[in-house]
Amino acid sequence: MLAEKGLVGELVTDFTYVLIMSMKNPVAQKEAIFYSDLGNLIEISHGDPFVPAMAASSPHKKAHAEGPERSILLFERGGQFDLLCENHETYMWVSPIPEKLLKRYNLAQRVCEDNRRTYRDVLIRRKDYELDALDMQFIEALRASKARLLG
Repeated sequence: MLAEKGLVGELVTDFTYVLIMSMKNPVAQKEAIFYSDLGNLIEISHGDPFVPAMAASSPHKKAHAEGPERSILLFERGGQFDLLCENHETYMWVSPIPEKLLKRYNLAQRVCEDNRRTYRDVLIRRKDYELDALDMQFIEALRASKARLLG
C-alpha cells in the first residue's frame, strides 16, 4: 500500500497490545489474565478505529472471535484515562504506555495471555525524501524511547 502511494516506511518497533485498567479492577490482581476474564467488564475503545486497509474494528477483536458485551467509545485519551480510573469495571487495549502515566491515573498495565498478535509502529515518509542527520537522530531517539518503554 505504501509503495502504491510513493511512500516508504521506517520500522520503529514491534509490540503486542496490553490491557490497562484501574488498580482496583478485580482482574488487575490476577496472576494471569485471559480473554475470558474480560467478559463481565466494560471495554473502552478509541471512537475512531479507522486504519487504511484494515476493517473498522478494534485490532484485538480479530484475535478472538467475540467482541465485548459492554463497550464505550471515546475519542479523547484524557477522557479514556479518567474513565478507567473512575470506573473499576473498565479496561482498554493499548500499546505499552509509560510508568509515569500509569502512576498518575492509578492504572495497572497487564498482559493478556491469549493475545498473541504483533503490531508495528512505522514512520512513513515520501519515497523521494532523503533523511538528513537530524531525521536519523530523531528516529534513533524514538527507537531508544520505545525500547525503554517495552523493556
